[in-house]
Amino acid sequence: MEEVTEAIQKLTTHVRARMRLESKLDRTKKGAHSIDFLGMPAVDFYVGESIKRLYDPEGWDWKFEERTLSEQLIRIANKLISDKSKQYLNKQAKTPVFDNRDIGDIYDVEAVADDNIEGKEEEYSRLIDMAYEVAKGDDDLEYFLLRYLDGAKYMTIAQEMGIELEQVHVLRKKIVRRLITNKDKIR
Repeated sequence: MEEVTEAIQKLTTHVRARMRLESKLDRTKKGAHSIDFLGMPAVDFYVGESIKRLYDPEGWDWKFEERTLSEQLIRIANKLISDKSKQYLNKQAKTPVFDNRDIGDIYDVEAVADDNIEGKEEEYSRLIDMAYEVAKGDDDLEYFLLRYLDGAKYMTIAQEMGIELEQVHVLRKKIVRRLITNKDKIR
């Protein structure tokens, strides 16, 4: 029993050191070893999982004749820490990154519009009329379109409507989809 207690203490000390707990470089504040990602404090997770894997018949190939209990547990914890880091990085790589800037902050939309409007005034006018037509009956779409055509930034529209910025983008996409499905009427 004393060997088990000593092994768990060594494992806990090792995991705390790997997580750099209580230092400026504490790895549990955010990322792969945070409570948000693991669902519990990192030390509890890695110590508990190491013990569980050691005794799980399909969890770990324990070389009991070559290594002590504490060495085995530390090897398991190191593998788990590495695996969680890879899992987190893979998840981050697959997570889309949203640019929350308004398109007007990136491009001078009016300058682009002015460059492209010459000779196409009638077509743009029909497009705007069609946008109002496809938005008709949907208060959110109508308001978004009105404010958008007034030149309001997306963040301003979101604040005025009391919605998240992503929902403003959804409204824009909704109008575009409706315009595309009714494109024959525009021409």
